[in-house]
Amino acid sequence: MKKTKIDWCDSTINPVVGCSRNCPYCYAKKINDRFHITPDFSKPVFFPERLKQFESKKPKSIFINSMSDIAYWDIEWFNAVVSAIYENPQHKYITLSKSINGYFYQLHLFYQLHLRPTYVYSGYTATTQHQLDDLQKDYNYILETGFDFLNIEPILEPISLEWITDPCIKMVIIGAETGNRKGKVIPKKEWIDDIVRQADERGIRVFMKESLMQLMGKGFRQDKLLWEG
Repeated sequence: MKKTKIDWCDSTINPVVGCSRNCPYCYAKKINDRFHITPDFSKPVFFPERLKQFESKKPKSIFINSMSDIAYWDIEWFNAVVSAIYENPQHKYITLSKSINGYFYQLHLFYQLHLRPTYVYSGYTATTQHQLDDLQKDYNYILETGFDFLNIEPILEPISLEWITDPCIKMVIIGAETGNRKGKVIPKKEWIDDIVRQADERGIRVFMKESLMQLMGKGFRQDKLLWEG
């Protein structure tokens, strides 16, 4: 279990490393290229021995796929991770994906057979309006799996929450792109202000990552995280 600079969780545990999405701003690929965790980041690898880290007794909020997209996990890996989660209910577990079909399909299959643990929080990452609107296409199906929060990170353009009316989405996390990538997108304050306005109208919590602190000034905001109660 590793402490993390991610300001919305305590630690990360990555039983799977690798993702085939190839996002140009991917920090996980940069880490893998530096430390050579896997030979080819585009081909996810399962490290089952890391599941032992879930047995830590001190309760923590744990992001379980900071180095992968859960949608690209083999179903056997997914089931092994979920089983370890059920055996260790002392923690809060957080998952994220940018891929609708694979991610929610796996969750749907599992929760048809089991009750969803109340200490697992599922989120969807959208960096553009197009990605968010993709979520709308299968929204009713997705609601069946249990879906808690929206992660807009890194925000690459203005984003409207207009179609989001269901209270299923309880929180939105917003963050700016970090690093020095050529073509890096610098967000505008009005983009963030507009999302905050829309979230407040819908009773959705807002959590801004520290990457927005300088941009937002006095408007910087970190509401209580869902997994904090």
